[in-house]
Amino acid sequence: MAQLLAIAKTTFGNKGFAATTMDDIAGAAGMSKKTLYKLFDSKSDLFRAMLTGNLRRFDFSASVPGTGTAIDELRDALRHIADMVFTPDEIALHRLLIAERKQSPDLTAIFTDVIFNSSGAGIVTHVKRVRLRPELRDVPVKTVADMMLGAVFSNDHFRLMVDADYRIDRRALNKRIDLAIATFCEEAADVG
Repeated sequence: MAQLLAIAKTTFGNKGFAATTMDDIAGAAGMSKKTLYKLFDSKSDLFRAMLTGNLRRFDFSASVPGTGTAIDELRDALRHIADMVFTPDEIALHRLLIAERKQSPDLTAIFTDVIFNSSGAGIVTHVKRVRLRPELRDVPVKTVADMMLGAVFSNDHFRLMVDADYRIDRRALNKRIDLAIATFCEEAADVG
């Protein structure tokens, strides 16, 4: 199933949601359209499954804590997210969602449901394990996690979305991760 969803992601990214047919995905996967329809009732259902499967790569909530501090684990989680979210396939998917949001309202609803309403559990788990700065302790942890993700990733993400020649400066990204942690967290103050 994971291979089929990866093929669907690539096909949607290359052709766009509206232009992609179930025949396209079935052909790329080496199966019949009939077999594909046994697995998914519609292209929208397949897209939802692809997004949901894709989202699992970002869920750290079930991971076993490592041997480092909670701050170290948060830093590693943010670096791991960067490794995944800035891949060419992922950026192509994000471009697709923006480009087709008006002509494919189902696409927007699926993305909102899967990504905005269901995501963040993994990074929230890590943020819960660090001591936040006093002014943030009464702010919902999901809000703090969202703010941290925005501070770390928004500049590079936007640049990748609009500039095909833009390349991530990993040293600068790692520095932003460290600065975000220093801004939001009390260093070396893990809560367990």
